[in-house]
Amino acid sequence: MAESTRVSPEELERREKYLRAGLREVNLMDPFTWSYPLKGAGVMVAIVPRLIGVAVMGAVGYGMGSLREHHYKTRDAVIQHYIELHPKDFDHFNDRCGRPFSQILLPWYPRRTQYTKYD
Repeated sequence: MAESTRVSPEELERREKYLRAGLREVNLMDPFTWSYPLKGAGVMVAIVPRLIGVAVMGAVGYGMGSLREHHYKTRDAVIQHYIELHPKDFDHFNDRCGRPFSQILLPWYPRRTQYTKYD
């Protein structure tokens, strides 16, 4: 090797110590200088609030679903009670035959482009 590329043993030792884990001075802005427990602490700290958040959101969703179900049950009970109190107003629902669809639906005249007449 040329003399210009030769590195002193002190420089080699300094470089090796710099690259080995745990031997560099701790810098808060450089996560590669943190110890291994501190590197995983962020994940462990972040997982607990997320689990609590998921549990809270699940409980809120379950509660809202229960409230919605209660609301619809109450509404149906009120409507059923009203129908029982005023049966004459709802006799047309009991008629199984009812009106034919020809009286309900409007006439439909298909206008298709393939049947257009050209003059």
